[in-house]
Amino acid sequence: MTHAQRNQKILDAIAEETQRALSSKKAARETLIKEGIYTTKGKLRVEFGGGSKKARAAA
Repeated sequence: MTHAQRNQKILDAIAEETQRALSSKKAARETLIKEGIYTTKGKLRVEFGGGSKKARAAA
């Protein structure tokens, strides 16, 4: 397998996953949770801009 063939397979796999994730609102939510962007409760994780339980220090 050449690099071009390998790269094409990777691009095809990404396109398939994107189509699956965009197929419904539920699939999109599950994908974001699986990738660690949202928690299982549907909250945005702190490292992606979600709220923190700790009080932030004033600058």
